[in-house]
Amino acid sequence: MRGIKIILVCVFATICKSAFPQNNNSVLLKWKLKPNEVLSYKTVMEQIDTANQNGFNITGFMKSLGMDSAINAADAQKILDQLKSITNRSNLITQLSEKSKGLIDVTTTAKADESKSDTNSKSNEMLQILNKMNGGVMLRGKISENGTIESFYTKADQKNILAMFFELPGRSIKQGDTWSLSVNLLTADQNFKCDSSSKKNVVTALKIENKGGEHLVTLKYDIAEYINGDFISPVSQGPIKTTMRMTFQALAVFSIEKGKWVTYEGLGTMVSSGIMTSNFKTKYSLSEIK
Repeated sequence: MRGIKIILVCVFATICKSAFPQNNNSVLLKWKLKPNEVLSYKTVMEQIDTANQNGFNITGFMKSLGMDSAINAADAQKILDQLKSITNRSNLITQLSEKSKGLIDVTTTAKADESKSDTNSKSNEMLQILNKMNGGVMLRGKISENGTIESFYTKADQKNILAMFFELPGRSIKQGDTWSLSVNLLTADQNFKCDSSSKKNVVTALKIENKGGEHLVTLKYDIAEYINGDFISPVSQGPIKTTMRMTFQALAVFSIEKGKWVTYEGLGTMVSSGIMTSNFKTKYSLSEIK
């Protein structure tokens, strides 16, 4: 009987190990590119329509700088609306390629989407100019194969995008592990006197599963930044009470064996009042182009 019990225990342990390897074993997320391979993703970063959405209103910002002319504000707002139209009419393609061993170049390029016509000749003209500038490149950065950001010199807003889309933990992880992302969504200069602020920056390995021999890691992004205080301008009539809140949430699935995203879907929000008023949501997604 003792021998039978030992055999049963061993069999049960083997079954448990094969059924639940994802809960005990650590995995390392790495980008895997073959020599001369280019990994391409259709990239979406566009505002989505919501019932209470208000785009960035530049009027208050201009008034705080002493530019209270209604004509100037209207012209500036018109330019912003045209830029938004241009963004929504562009196809963004992000390409990853390994130019040096262990280092991956990331480039996002904007191409005009002819299926989204615009009767505004000024918007069409601006779109053509932007496409001619630097080949339409909107973002350029560099990451390691482990997903850490190597282009420390990249501008903050572009570095945020690079981190949100392509930064990996840079170490082995297990299911349930958490880490932070190299992003700073909100920034302010010396004219802002902060009274209160908060920040949440958590990426969680929700699930590690084996599907047909392929290990898939599901990541959850939960980022929120908030600041509240006074904007003080030397040309304004005293401080302007200002509040800003930005969030970013996403779910993404990474293939360990293939070394790339299988799916990536995210949503960002921006709500602000005071120096600038806005309330909008932005959709983020990556879809591999094969």
